[in-house]
Amino acid sequence: MIQTNSNNAIPRGQPLPNTLDGELQRRLLRRSYSDYVQWVNDGFYMTHFHKWLCDKVQEFVEAPCTNGVFDILLLSVPPQTGKTYTVTETLPSWFLGKNPTDSVIIAGYEGTFAEGFSRRNRDKFCQFAPDIFRAHPNNNVQGVALWETDKGGKCRAAGLKGGITGHGAELFIIDDPIKNKEQAQSEALLAKIHDEMAPSVQSRIHPGGKLIVIQTRWVENDVIGWIQEHWSEYIWADINIPCECEDPSTDPLGRQLGQSLMGEHMGDTNLPQKIRKDNTWLANAKRLIIAADGQYTWNALYQGHPTAENGNLFDRTWWQYYHRNTLNLASFEYVHLSVDATFKKTETSDMVAILVSGIYKGEVYVWRIINKRMGFVETKAKIKEVIKDCGDVSELVIEDKANGSAIIDSLRYDDDSLPIVPVTPLGGKLSRAQAVSPFVLSGRVHLPDPSDYTPAELADIEWDGKGAYNPTELFVQQHMRFPFAKHDDLVDANSQSLARLIKLITGEEPTPARRIQRYVRWYPDMWEDYDRMTPAEQERFILTYGAPLEWRDTLDY
Repeated sequence: MIQTNSNNAIPRGQPLPNTLDGELQRRLLRRSYSDYVQWVNDGFYMTHFHKWLCDKVQEFVEAPCTNGVFDILLLSVPPQTGKTYTVTETLPSWFLGKNPTDSVIIAGYEGTFAEGFSRRNRDKFCQFAPDIFRAHPNNNVQGVALWETDKGGKCRAAGLKGGITGHGAELFIIDDPIKNKEQAQSEALLAKIHDEMAPSVQSRIHPGGKLIVIQTRWVENDVIGWIQEHWSEYIWADINIPCECEDPSTDPLGRQLGQSLMGEHMGDTNLPQKIRKDNTWLANAKRLIIAADGQYTWNALYQGHPTAENGNLFDRTWWQYYHRNTLNLASFEYVHLSVDATFKKTETSDMVAILVSGIYKGEVYVWRIINKRMGFVETKAKIKEVIKDCGDVSELVIEDKANGSAIIDSLRYDDDSLPIVPVTPLGGKLSRAQAVSPFVLSGRVHLPDPSDYTPAELADIEWDGKGAYNPTELFVQQHMRFPFAKHDDLVDANSQSLARLIKLITGEEPTPARRIQRYVRWYPDMWEDYDRMTPAEQERFILTYGAPLEWRDTLDY
């Protein structure tokens, strides 16, 4: 902590005298980030939590990067606990004071938000750096979006979703890239942020640089979740500090079960009222937050666990289950293959979802479930493989947009391709799922029993979470957690599939004739039996035994 001579105390935040005490204080502030934070922020109360956070950030910044690319520190911290004050509004000024030729980039959910952080660091640098570090500002470049030191060091501020171009940095700080729950649930905004992570973040960090992401969690697919999935090998530390201690054995602050971040139990005496988030505050705040906003808000924002909430569109109990060995696709009235496609086979890409579903006695049965990362060639090959394996598939249903249009164009002219039903999506993912949710609620959608899958079918899914999921459980989980889950490819494919199947079941659209899968030689008695059958019996006969060879070149199914 800050040292002063008991007989000649140096007022905090005041210019340091050119005396022995002044020089000792100056050196302390250079080597100790926590003391610097307390010195330059007038009235700041350094709790045990803030001291720990400062020390952890300093340890990270000063640790050599051993991977040659960059290191990442992930900090999930509850709202309104001083995380921004402690780190984002102060660290760049200390870092540039020690390293006046380096550069810092600060990013937030929008430019004006990040510029506020930059302005406060600029002001601290201008006021304290000349005295503490003997570093000086460049008086010609002192804006809020960009300010410089007289040695060429820079601090740049920008909104993450707007892109960051033209500047590199040794230190990159992302503070709360998502503004609120509405933004967190915006698929378009999250996609924009994810798209900027490589071109606007990774490419701007100089080799051996540092990336700090400090945020309150909203959804599992936020920036921290994205980095955990795609840049895990560069994470120096991934730290979640829950508002309420959940496990004393892993708590970063060494708290006991149920204890708050601050208070006398942490050695914080005489806490100012405006930051008094002690055990009394915790008990009442938790009850109020859950009552007003639900358990999910408490778990995500305050405990750092954004995966707890289930959506309200699909309940686990709504799905029915069956064993595939009790049915045969040939007995279905209609079968199609529904595809939700993406063709970038990279760790950062979404997954392809393929479903084989059909109608049997007026109800829907899902037969095959595929969900994995595949490139264009693999996706096309997998579609053909599934058609060959299942045999009795009548149509291919696929969204006629972006990646879907590409595969439609590719398959349209294949001799062995299915008839293609191009789907023009109306509304967003949520509205399409809402449209089919009542049909699932009615108990008319059946899924394969989890024990039905072969090893090859189990290999046709990828699960990014803990544990091994079978295709049915993955399907149910994505639906239960929609629209909050990281992946929703199976929901998209199923919504598209059910929209088509419901129209056929209700008669809104005519059911297409079953596609003839094979032709065989018919004997005279087969012709005689066929001639005596009704049209419905004739169709079942052909599905069972195959069509006569004589029809091969005359029928177009």
